Amino acid sequence: MNRARTSGHQKGGPGGSLSDIVEWDLYGLPAFEKNFYREHPDVMSMSLEEVETFRKQHNITVDSSKCPKPVSSFISASFPEYVLQEVKQAGFVSPTPIQCQGWPLALSGMDMIGVAETGSGKTLAFVLPAIVHINAQPLLSRGLVVTLPS
Repeated sequence: MNRARTSGHQKGGPGGSLSDIVEWDLYGLPAFEKNFYREHPDVMSMSLEEVETFRKQHNITVDSSKCPKPVSSFISASFPEYVLQEVKQAGFVSPTPIQCQGWPLALSGMDMIGVAETGSGKTLAFVLPAIVHINAQPLLSRGLVVTLPS
């Protein structure tokens, strides 16, 4: 059983009518899915030499042996159809290097630090997987309030 401290909200101020949670069970929280990446057959068939060549050509540096292979298209990134339709409608032709390597990581639920120039597509590298993660989680239920320890 994990203990939560009071939130410190003031009576009469924002949240003043909320009651404090004294105890809550971390393990009783609903589970959520983190891995939405399904390796596309084109990516799966890439040899280690092809992966290294792709990364070198696109100036991609990876600091982990557990890093998934990069993708080379929106389709091979395993995005749901609703995302692919929006990408096509927005006029995007192909992913940028940070997207090629970042999407498999983010869709797999892995942590990453991506460093790239302004205008390189970092925002889309983050936002598209975030949309997939958010849309796949169960809706919030009324009455569930969690106050984390400070």
